[in-house]
Amino acid sequence: MARVQAWPLRGWTWILWLVALCALAAAEVPQTCPQRAEIAPCTCQVKKNGLDILCEFTDQLHINNAMSILKGKSLIIFYLKLRHNNLRKLPGFVFLGLDIHHLTIHNSSLSVVEEASLSSIGKMLTQLDVSQNSLTQVPSPAYRNLNHLLILNMNHNKITSLHAKAFNGLDTLEILTLYENKITSIDPDAFVGLEKKLKRLNLGGNGLTAIPQRSLGILDMLKKLEMQENRISEIKEGDFEGMRNLDSLGLAHNKLRTVPSRVFSHLTLLNSLELDGNNIDTIDKEAFAGLEENLQYLRLGDNNIHTIPTEALKRLHRLRHLDLRSNNISFISEDAFAGYGDSITFLNLQKNDIRSLSGMIFENLNSLETLNLQNNKLMHVPEDVMEPILDTLRVVDLMDNPLLCDCELQWYKNWLRNLKDKDDEMMQKKRTVCTMQHEHREYSLQSLPLDKMKCKIKSYENSAYSSADTQVAASKALVALNLLVLAKFLLVSS
Repeated sequence: MARVQAWPLRGWTWILWLVALCALAAAEVPQTCPQRAEIAPCTCQVKKNGLDILCEFTDQLHINNAMSILKGKSLIIFYLKLRHNNLRKLPGFVFLGLDIHHLTIHNSSLSVVEEASLSSIGKMLTQLDVSQNSLTQVPSPAYRNLNHLLILNMNHNKITSLHAKAFNGLDTLEILTLYENKITSIDPDAFVGLEKKLKRLNLGGNGLTAIPQRSLGILDMLKKLEMQENRISEIKEGDFEGMRNLDSLGLAHNKLRTVPSRVFSHLTLLNSLELDGNNIDTIDKEAFAGLEENLQYLRLGDNNIHTIPTEALKRLHRLRHLDLRSNNISFISEDAFAGYGDSITFLNLQKNDIRSLSGMIFENLNSLETLNLQNNKLMHVPEDVMEPILDTLRVVDLMDNPLLCDCELQWYKNWLRNLKDKDDEMMQKKRTVCTMQHEHREYSLQSLPLDKMKCKIKSYENSAYSSADTQVAASKALVALNLLVLAKFLLVSS
């Protein structure tokens, strides 16, 4: 039998070194832009990950010529931006031979995307932006081979409906935005193929009148759903079934009047809920059932709410941010924040009709840092009402209220003085004024003339907003005592 001669170790080492050097050389080949005249009117810049090609204010012919020049140069085009062009049709194989990772065709009157126009870049393309064009439907055949796409932006087009399997083939897609189209109907199978990866979906600014539950219910991995600025007039229990991983839901600026019982009960992981800008006047006491463990941000501003919906809110013991601005709230009951107030750090009540604050209405707000009462009808803000929250309060906005200068506002002056070097936002609120009735004159709250008002000056020794003054006084006393001891020691020694 013939004996196979072993390759010398030195020979294998030489080959391995050669392969390594070739790989290193290939990896470090610098990307260089073509000559400007070659691709004009397009321009080129070298970026860290490849080239950034921009073609704008031109036409199909010049873009085709530029693409032809780029094809023969083995370049990595990280960004190809076609903006503000006359590009009504994207022809087949226009990008054949190009390595494009991010493609933008923006505001270019695009209405037709041929089936083979994107197929050649399907293995490289991760982001596609065709926003602000004239597309009337999703060009599904052209998208079918984009199996590495992560982000698809189709905002500001003229799409009226989403047909079955409109995004089939986009198995890796994580973000889909369809804001400001004209969508009024969505097929139950429209999002088939997106179940595994889609995390964010924006359907805002369309003409939807109801939640398309059959379409959305398959999106098990969805984290954020935006449906603001539609014409949705009713939501009901079961509308959000199947979206068990949803973290954020936007329903602002629709036509909702009521929030019914258990409507969000399937969204147990929901952290943020936006219901502002509707016409809500009724919130069922079981409206937020199911949201107890995770909801932290709730926006109910710009509605028609007349009282703080305590019964509905009391189960939300993790709520941190409550926005009730621009409603018709005129009265706050003493138990308004009972059961859920402990965790709230931000409370917005601006632009309501609140005329008075009394009793211990803020007693349960043990963590409150920001309180906005701007633009109400308050004439007095008693100290005993504010006292329970002064320890934690960092910002309080009382601007644009018809406040009367009285001794009860003394707390504000002292509290603000303690914050003057700690919170820039608070300093901007120093325009807050009150009116001295008998003088017909306004005073800023931080410079209230307490002597002229014949107020009994309070020491606030045990209050949070006097702590800094107390510490300064104690330090001065300690220094004086030390000096006295030193003087006595020197006198004895002499």
